[in-house]
Amino acid sequence: MSELRRDIPSLSTSPNRTIAEYLAKHSPTFVRLEAIRKKGWDNPEGGRYWQNRREQSDTATEDAAQAFYDMTKQIAEEMQAKTSALTPGDLGVQPFQAIAYGIALPPENWFTLSAEYVKFMDITMLASEFGIGTIPTSHPDHSLFLTERPFVDHGFQLIFCGGAVLRSHERSEHRQEFERTRLTTSQLILAMQRIIPGGTIAVLLRRPDAWDVVHLLHQFNSFANIQLFKPYKKHAVRSTFYLVAKNVQPEAESVNAALEEWKKSWSRATFGGDKETGEKDPDMDVEAVIKVLAEFGPKLIELAIPVWKIQADALERQDFTKTRNDGRKKHPYWAKKRG
Repeated sequence: MSELRRDIPSLSTSPNRTIAEYLAKHSPTFVRLEAIRKKGWDNPEGGRYWQNRREQSDTATEDAAQAFYDMTKQIAEEMQAKTSALTPGDLGVQPFQAIAYGIALPPENWFTLSAEYVKFMDITMLASEFGIGTIPTSHPDHSLFLTERPFVDHGFQLIFCGGAVLRSHERSEHRQEFERTRLTTSQLILAMQRIIPGGTIAVLLRRPDAWDVVHLLHQFNSFANIQLFKPYKKHAVRSTFYLVAKNVQPEAESVNAALEEWKKSWSRATFGGDKETGEKDPDMDVEAVIKVLAEFGPKLIELAIPVWKIQADALERQDFTKTRNDGRKKHPYWAKKRG
């Protein structure tokens, strides 16, 4: 399946359709991006391009790991230049005084991390952290849930929620469909329960026009100063971007409501459904979506325009049908490798 098509919010759901109609009326940049995306969906070369990318990712080598590390540093440098999210003054520390803590899945093959301040665990299984005291014995992953609450005695001034669901991660079949929800909510809950007042949270997301993302941005806007960041070169053709939330106020009343919702969403994605192994969140009423757009829609567009423009420009370089100097049409192409 094309990466572009996979990322598209399902318009069969009323919230996503309502948002798409709103943005089509109010944002020419969004309309332009949608038109370019459609070219990618309809072009078989687009599917082959993404297949090549997936194969490269799945067969990563030690050199590829180093390249990925270098790319991550470059993204962080660009994020700092655009948002000042990493400015020592904003973090209340002097240069080189900060200590980084982290949570990651156990390293495999070529990928290694220093374990001094890193806990190797599956963050989506921190049941006690998410308010679950008893795990149903019938759950197939009963023995894998954790009661540990990592770094519970720490408060952090900067937290990155950069985890992503990867095809190479081994997981049970029942976890496939709802793993993205479980991972996102897990990171958000832990971050909000560790951030100090005035701190910064950066969250990796995709599609600022999808209802779940719009809703999340609206929530953060109620207790932080938010902006969106997308690298100009790295992953520019993808729909991924970062929410950068500064001056987070974890004691705000709206945070309590958000935390309660995220915990319910994690629990539903983990224990819901007839088989008690997960189900999706119910669709939001259209009236509630319209209310959010009336309140937050103009700011959403203001925030998202740079993200949409970067992706549209990158896709345009990949996907448009070109015209040769001799007047003959050149077939659409997608480059096999981008810098």
